[in-house]
Amino acid sequence: MIGVLFDFLRERWTRDREAITKAAAGQNAELLVKSAESNDELQIAQAKELISQSAQVLLVVPHNLKKAGEIVNLARQKSVKVIAYDRLIRDCDLDFYVSFDNLKVGELQAQYALGKAPAGNYVLLGGSPGDFNAVTIHNAWMKTLGPEVKSGKVKIAVDLYSVDWKPEIARANVESAIKTLNGDIAAVLAGNDNLAGGAIRALEAKGLAGKVPVIGQDAELDALQKIVAGTQAMTVYKPIPKLARAAVELAVKITRGEKVNHLVTNTVNNGFKDVPAILLQPIVVDKTNIDKTIIQDGVYTREQVYGK
Repeated sequence: MIGVLFDFLRERWTRDREAITKAAAGQNAELLVKSAESNDELQIAQAKELISQSAQVLLVVPHNLKKAGEIVNLARQKSVKVIAYDRLIRDCDLDFYVSFDNLKVGELQAQYALGKAPAGNYVLLGGSPGDFNAVTIHNAWMKTLGPEVKSGKVKIAVDLYSVDWKPEIARANVESAIKTLNGDIAAVLAGNDNLAGGAIRALEAKGLAGKVPVIGQDAELDALQKIVAGTQAMTVYKPIPKLARAAVELAVKITRGEKVNHLVTNTVNNGFKDVPAILLQPIVVDKTNIDKTIIQDGVYTREQVYGK
């Protein structure tokens, strides 16, 4: 049996649950899914429950990348393997990590922003500071923007994280930036589409939406609709079915005692060791290729995205 522990089941994570369930059905794998609603202690309790129910592998989307190390330690005591799903678990003897290349996500975002706004004041809205993905993406932003910052073309006017990825925090930070900078914002880089949405609401209130390129990620439906409307410039699409299939294939092979080394493509250091990892490639999506990516892949229908 494969146990799946989600941080919460809102926004994109409902799509992950559906994709994982479908992938498991295709492999005739028994699956049990739980959501902790962003509660560390509940997530640990749920892990204990799944282990007691004879789970052989846990797929974990951790709420806190360090606290979830307790789940890995509990699992190891019972010879249960743990796969960190799309969020790395830090400072523990983690078995596997399956995600997208989040350094590439950040690079794609920053490169796109520079293409739209090669100079000026940049507002950086990172995700939760306790999330490895948020930190990785932020590091990629800084590396990619670095030469332009050094030359003086780009100024990092605001650089703040958003606890628990809350869009209202992003909105408040952009409202403050608009006031401080008198509306002189060249671009907004957001850790995900929900934060981008918070930024856009702040820009809309001052008549700046569509004038300032806002960059997100996750290809949320609301973000795609904003891209069509022109208030969001782009998002990074991470094909969730591919991620789910990769994670479930790995988990199933582990439960069957089969070799998995050939599936591993990378390693990612989690502060304790180099964790064997499967890293998939993300895709830039803007007005020019929504049809050839999101709609062609069946993520959303044309009617959902365009309203017609």
